[in-house]
Amino acid sequence: MKQTKSAVIFSLMISLFISMFANATMVKQMNLGELTNNADKIFRGTVIRVESGTVAAGGSELPTVKYVIQISDLLKGNIPSSGKEVGNTVELTMIGRLKDKTSQSAIKNISGFKVPVLKNGSEYLLFTTTPSQLGLSMMVGVGQGTFHFVEDGKVINEAKNAGLFRDMNNQRMAERGAISYSDLTDQIKDLIVKQGGN
Repeated sequence: MKQTKSAVIFSLMISLFISMFANATMVKQMNLGELTNNADKIFRGTVIRVESGTVAAGGSELPTVKYVIQISDLLKGNIPSSGKEVGNTVELTMIGRLKDKTSQSAIKNISGFKVPVLKNGSEYLLFTTTPSQLGLSMMVGVGQGTFHFVEDGKVINEAKNAGLFRDMNNQRMAERGAISYSDLTDQIKDLIVKQGGN
């Protein structure tokens, strides 16, 4: 009976977490302006550590994965000099569980949607949400806010950049496929200025 009660509480907590991040994690296709507007932070960085952990919520412990990321280019947001984010590194903690203790690169899908996987030692351009009261965050639009670096200084998100430039100043750029990092960051910076952000 005790295990059943714990399983019910755990399921309810996962549902609560999903609803808290509904804006950021729904599978709605977002263009670059929407990704930029919904992001608390936008940065380029390399994953330097992956750790599993837990967070207390509603009398239960939820499994988490914490990524420590060395930032090389901060496009939006601030990195405080004290607390959990120090200097040029940021901690990104999300709900999930490492598949096994040796891989440190794969997360079990426990939340009902595919959680982007960041690999230790790999470089990304990330659009992240504002951390919740529990300190949990994730990528805006799930995989849409997770850009991988590919050949020739280009980046591509987990949606293959589909819809990224939809309805943006009548631009007719490729709907799918990798784009130059410098071209993308120029557009992000322009959007931040237009949106009045930092």
